[in-house]
Amino acid sequence: MGDRTVNSLIKSSITTSFREKDSMHTYATDANDRKSIPLWLATLAVAATLFLNYLLKALNLKVPWWIDAPSVMGFYGLLCSLFDNFLWRLQFKAIHLSEIPNIRGTWVGVMKSFYGGGTEVHGVILYVRQTWSKLSVQIETETSRSFSTMAVVNTSNSSEPGLKYEYINEPGTFSVQTMQTHRGTANLRLTPDGATLKGEYYTGRGRQNIGDMVFHKISTQFLTRETALKQANYSS
Repeated sequence: MGDRTVNSLIKSSITTSFREKDSMHTYATDANDRKSIPLWLATLAVAATLFLNYLLKALNLKVPWWIDAPSVMGFYGLLCSLFDNFLWRLQFKAIHLSEIPNIRGTWVGVMKSFYGGGTEVHGVILYVRQTWSKLSVQIETETSRSFSTMAVVNTSNSSEPGLKYEYINEPGTFSVQTMQTHRGTANLRLTPDGATLKGEYYTGRGRQNIGDMVFHKISTQFLTRETALKQANYSS
C-alpha cells in the first residue's frame, strides 16, 4: 500500500471520527455578562411583547389566546437563540456585546512533545466551534485526533486569558503502537490581538507526556485540513 493511500485512509478515519464527535458542551467563563445578559434579554422580551400588543390594537387585529399568551416566552427564546449563536460576537468599534473572547474558527500550528526524547509535529489543525454558551475543541494531526469534554474560556481581565480544556485523544488506525487512547488537559493563552493561542498540554497516566503548543488563527470559518494548511503556507 503506497504512502499516498495510507495518508488518505488516515485523513478519512480522522474526518469521520470528528463528524461523529462534533457535539458541543457548555463551558465556564469569568465573563460578567453570563449574569447580566439573561436579565437584559428578559427585559427586551417584555418590551417586545408590549409593543406587539400595542401594534395589534392599533391595527385592530385579534389573535388567538394561544398565540398571545406565550408571546413573552416566545420573544425571550428567540432573543436567547439569536444572542447565543450570533449577536454575542458582534462589536461596534470598541464596544463588545459580550466579554467572552471569540476564538471560533480554524487554527494551524505546531505541537512539541517531550515524550521519548522529544518530537515536533507541524501542520496541526485546531478547530474551535463556539457559541455564547457552548463550545467544542478538536485537534487533528495525521496520526491522531482529540476532542474536548469540558472547557473554560477566560477574558482579558483574567491573569491567564484564553482557553483551558480537558480532552480525550484517540490514535489513528496507522499510528505507532505506543499510542493509546488517553485523557489530558491543555492550557492555551490568547494573545491580546486574538490571533495566537500558545501554551502547554498534559496527558494522563496512559501516556505520561507533556508538551508545548502554539496555534495561529487562519479563519473564522471551518476549513478542510488541506485548505487550512495551504492558507498557513505549509508545504504538502
